[in-house]
Amino acid sequence: MFTAQASLYRTSNRYRSSGGDYENWMAHELVVAAYIPGPETRQRCAECTHSCESVRNACLYKVAAAALEQCILSGSFWGCGKVVVESLGPAADCYQVYEACRGFCHLPPGTGAGGPCCPKLCGIPNPFKDGEGCCDHGEACVGAHNPNTRDGCCPVGQECEGNCCAKDEHCLPGGICSTEPGYFENTYPPPPPPPVNNCIFGGVPCGRKCCVGDQVCCFDASLGGLVCKMYTCVN
Repeated sequence: MFTAQASLYRTSNRYRSSGGDYENWMAHELVVAAYIPGPETRQRCAECTHSCESVRNACLYKVAAAALEQCILSGSFWGCGKVVVESLGPAADCYQVYEACRGFCHLPPGTGAGGPCCPKLCGIPNPFKDGEGCCDHGEACVGAHNPNTRDGCCPVGQECEGNCCAKDEHCLPGGICSTEPGYFENTYPPPPPPPVNNCIFGGVPCGRKCCVGDQVCCFDASLGGLVCKMYTCVN
C-alpha cells in the first residue's frame, strides 16, 4: 500500500503495469554491461601496456640486429635465409614476454599483485580492450540499464541495494532513490589517489617506476613485474 508520504518521493524506480512496459524493461535488463573504469585508471593501464610494447619492441630490435649481422657474415642468399628462419624462435619469445607483461597489467584483484587495469572485477575482462569488465575501487557493479552508471559502474557512494542513485539523491529502503533524506550518504570510502608521476623530469614510464638515461623498461617475472634495466631487456 502506498502512503501519502511515499507518494511525494521522486524516485528513480519506474512502476510497470502493461505487457509492453514489461517487455521494454526486460530488454533493458538483458543489456550486458561493458564495465569500464574511470579515465585515471585507464591512463595508468595505458602506461602499463605501453611499457610492455616498449619491452617487445626492444627485444625484436635486438633479434633483428643480430639476424642482420649474421646474414651479412653468411655471405650468401641461402645462408641468410637460414639465419632468418633461425631468428623466428627468438622473435616468438619476444611476443611471449609481451603477452606475459600485458597479463600482469590486467591481473584482477585477489590474485596477489593486482594490475593497474582492473581495480575491481565486475565482468569478463576483454584482453583486446583495456579495462573492460572492471570498475574502480569503491564502485558498485549494478548493470548498464541504470542511467546513473558509467558503463554499469555505479560511482562511489551512490549504490542503493543494487540500484544506482543520482548524486543529489538519497537511498531509501528497498533500493529506492529519492531527494528526501535516506539512511546513508556516501558511506563508501573514496578511491585511492592516482600514483605520483615519476617521469615529470624525463624518462620512460615503467609501471610505477621511471626509467632514465640508458635504462629500458623490462618485464621480469622473477622480479615481480616491470623493472628498469640498463641498455636491453634480453640477458
